[in-house]
Amino acid sequence: MSHQMKKKFGQNFVTDKNLLAKIVRLSDVTLKDVIEIGPGMGSLTAQLCMAASSVKAYEIDLSLKPYLDALTMTHDNLEVIYQDILETDLNALSGIYHVVANVPYYITTPILFKILESPNIKTASLMVQKEVADRLLSEPGKKTYNALSVILQDQADVHKIVDVPRRMFYPMPNVDSIVIRIVKHESDESATAHERFRSFVKAAFTQKRKTLLNNLHEVYGVSKEDIAQIIKTYGHDPAIRAERLSVSQFREMFKGWTYDR
Repeated sequence: MSHQMKKKFGQNFVTDKNLLAKIVRLSDVTLKDVIEIGPGMGSLTAQLCMAASSVKAYEIDLSLKPYLDALTMTHDNLEVIYQDILETDLNALSGIYHVVANVPYYITTPILFKILESPNIKTASLMVQKEVADRLLSEPGKKTYNALSVILQDQADVHKIVDVPRRMFYPMPNVDSIVIRIVKHESDESATAHERFRSFVKAAFTQKRKTLLNNLHEVYGVSKEDIAQIIKTYGHDPAIRAERLSVSQFREMFKGWTYDR
């Protein structure tokens, strides 16, 4: 069997068994229930099946069915679901799950938000473009620090598992990748409260060259005087930019933010 790679699905596969085994080991999924996104031809899937209690693999490309069907014949803990993960209601699944995936670059952000919004997903190990990983792992004050950095780090601990150079993929992409591990915090905050915080953070970073005050004013329409007072209440200069605030400082300031768009 031979498979024609499809650019529209962002297909770049890793087949190095040593690397895949390392990713599975560092993902800490032994005897746990796993969701794999985009199993492709099943190289990572096979490694997951040997470690996990069960694997649900979501694949959008039906032309990969022969490869994945062959795997289900040898691994009775594997279920392949041929549908778009972004259109899947993960909250309808019972139990606790851990995501492991080589994420197509073009849907990295939607997948991240889906993971954050699904309470039955506790951890995720994601292979993402290095540029994206740098932002997700970034610290305040760096050029790579943005709204997504704050939103993800607010809800989870994030660290790097392993670098994956572009030569490890077929076909070889134009960029290197990094596998990051996300361990979500326990939280009793409502989905609505999470969404309000995300909206606040996104507004703060609307235009990175503008001050926090100006961005919040333009997005929410609140007077600059009122916003300046809130910023000063939490010990910051009204001329500060969003990238200077830590995740905890964003959380503190959000406590005093009573406005909605």
